[in-house]
This record gives sequence, C-alpha cells and structure tokens, in this order.
Amino acid sequence: MSTRNVRPRPAPRHGPRRGRFAISGPPGRGASAAFCAVALLSTVNPSPARAETNGDGLVRVAEIRTYGNRKTEPGILLHYCEFKVGDALTQAELDRKIERTKRNLLKTQFFARVNVFDLPRSDPGEAVVMLDVAEGSSWHLSASTRQVRLSKENVGGVAVTLGAEFGLERQRLYYEQPWIFGSRLAVGASGFYEGGRQTQIESDEGLTGEWFSHEEAGGEGLIGYEITHRFEAGLGFLGEYLNYYDGRFKEDPWGRFGVEPEAALFAARPFTEWDGRDDDVYPTEGVYAKIVSELSSPTVGDYDYAGVEGDVRGYVFPWREFVWATRVKGGAMSDTTPYIRRISIRGSDGLRNPRSNLTVGTRALLVTGEIRRRLFRSPIFDAWFEGVAFVDAGRTWDPGQPFALAGLSYAFGPAIRVHMRKPFFFDWRAELNLYDRPAFYATAHRAF
Repeated sequence: MSTRNVRPRPAPRHGPRRGRFAISGPPGRGASAAFCAVALLSTVNPSPARAETNGDGLVRVAEIRTYGNRKTEPGILLHYCEFKVGDALTQAELDRKIERTKRNLLKTQFFARVNVFDLPRSDPGEAVVMLDVAEGSSWHLSASTRQVRLSKENVGGVAVTLGAEFGLERQRLYYEQPWIFGSRLAVGASGFYEGGRQTQIESDEGLTGEWFSHEEAGGEGLIGYEITHRFEAGLGFLGEYLNYYDGRFKEDPWGRFGVEPEAALFAARPFTEWDGRDDDVYPTEGVYAKIVSELSSPTVGDYDYAGVEGDVRGYVFPWREFVWATRVKGGAMSDTTPYIRRISIRGSDGLRNPRSNLTVGTRALLVTGEIRRRLFRSPIFDAWFEGVAFVDAGRTWDPGQPFALAGLSYAFGPAIRVHMRKPFFFDWRAELNLYDRPAFYATAHRAF
C-alpha cells in the first residue's frame, strides 16, 4: 500500500512512525515549508489539472498522506477513509468520498480541525489525497447537578476510550473501542453501581402510588460490526443484581414487579444503527436511526420479557444559519417487563416536563422538534453559543390503555446551549419550559 506520513520538525525526537499504513520520513526545513505552501495553495486555488482524468475517465488514488497527527496512528486516519490506494473513481465520486471522509474523521471527536483534499497533480489520472488534521483535547468532561462524566479519548493514539461517570445516580467505569484487529469490529464494556435509587409507581390513570428504593450493580458489554462507516449492527449484553431493600414494593397495587426482594437480570440487546448525519456534535442535515431489542430469559435470571425501541432523528437546513431538528422515539415491550426496564421518556433526553404523568410504560411515543441557530462564538474558548426553541409531546401507556392524543404530555419553550471542543469537550444547556407551570432546567447532556 502506498501511503505517506508527512510531519514537520521536530518529529525525530519521537522517532519515526512504523505502521503498516505509512512510511515515515521527516522532511527537511525547506521541504516542509514548500509542502505547506503547496498545501495552502491547493485548498485556496486548486490546480486546473484536478478536474482532468485519464483516458478512461477515471482517477486512480495513487497515494494517501497524513499530516498533523502527532499522537494518532496513521492507520486510525486511514480506517475512516471512504477510499483506499488503488481505487479508480470518477472525479465526482472522489469528491464525494473526500467529503465523507472528512465527516467520518470529525465524528471521532479526536480532532479539532480536519481538512481532506486532492493535491495538485503531475499526472491528471492519478490523485494524491491529503488527510490534514489538528488534534484536539483528548479529555472530555461533562457535568450536571447530579452527575459528572470524565473520559480520555484516543488513548495511545489507537481510538480507545476510557471513562468514568459518578455522582448522585450511577457510578460507572467504561471502555470503548470502535474497531480492533484491523477490522471493523467494535467492542465495549462497563461496570456500574447505583445505590439508594428511589422510583415512584404510577397507576394507569397517572396517579402516584407506592414507591420503592433499590440498588443495582452489574455490567454491560458490546460487540458490534461496522458494515459501512454509516451502518453498524451488533449485540449488547446486560447483567445486573438488584436489591429492593424497601419493603413497600410488596404493596405495589398494580403488580409491576413479580420478583423477590433480591433478583438477577440478564438480557441480550441486539441492535442496528444508521448514522447519515453530517456531524454528530452539531448536525445540520441527514438522518439517524437506531433500533434496539431487549430479550430476557428465566433460564439465566428472574425475568422473562422482550421488547423493542426505535429512535429516528432528522435534520434540515431550511433557512440561512437555522437548523430544524426532529426526533421520534417509541417502542413496545411485553406485559411481563419489570418496571425498572420499561420504556422511559422522562429526563434531559426525553420529555422536558417533570410534572407529566405516564412517562414509564410498556408502550411509548415521544415526538420532539427544535429550531436551532448558532448565535456567536466565544472569544475565550473554542465554543459556540446556540439559541433553541423546542416543543415536545409524548406519553407512555400499558396494556389495556387506549392511546389518545388527549393523554399526551407537552413541553415547549426557549433554551440556550453551549458546546465546545477544547480545552474540554463540553455540552451544556439551559431550558425554560413554558407549558402549564413554567420550569427551568440546566443539564450537561449532548442534544439529539
């Protein structure tokens, strides 16, 4: 494979890169200056030869070069390429794949800047593509009034993520890797603990009944396969121990548990995911869809249930600097599903109305729409302030309950969002719900 990793001085103090994707040799000072000048000219005023092809109308990718990746292995960048050395493409196909490669690299959140371009050609039928990146902070931090999440991205320059989540709710350690062994196999694992969690039980009429406290400890695993850079399928695993240490759950008037005070839960969670967005941090166009099933058998635990949930999001750019974002979330689960595993649409990622009833059930529907507009860029940090107007409508219900629009809960109002990539990745938003009685929320959670 013909690839080349171009680095400015003082690269020798780190030693040359020796990956199977790249041959490294630091250029001299004059060569480095000349290359930077050529690269700059190629982005501002591409060579006329770029539009030409060889005799059969195709352009062959002769070389892929990487630049600016001081910590990230060249193979990581090349993994996200939509093309490889030796591909013969039309100029239009090459341009599209170059743009998609740029999007793939930005979605990793490893880089503060990504440029992918076709260098000026000495041979019109052969293209040399440059992957020019600037690495951003590898630390990502988010915090709300109840939780803090800290992660280290791209550990060792090989796309590994290690992180911790802690606070008043769940304590969690996790590991993620989007691909391993030079293939598109993704893996992940986490361990978690929740202590003293309190849950209220609602009747089918939306009235609050008994409440119970419980603690959970367990782990989750994931094996996925990246069919394309946009489409992934895989299988997740959930195993946990539950201790209902408050006796009131025995008085549950609607029979939503059916287990002893101590229980074990094991479930398989097959999934498929399509991500056609232009960016997953600040999407302006495209479609995202994910379907997740959950299957539990009494042969390996105390529960026997099944369910499926879907999440579809769409983005359009109807007016200058405005983005219309829509999300539809819903699902159905069997009647035997325990209360703690039923579908919830409450919280910062759901219906923004804490006073709403019927937000946990075996059937669910949530529809959300937002108009977003970037307001201004921070003069201090690499951050954007964004104005949002949102409207939510949704509810959950259980078997025997008819679905009626009159039973929907609503939330609408304005919001301010701040998102940055460095010095730390951070996403914070404040929302004012004007429906019914006004309520203010502040969260640190990525918007859909």
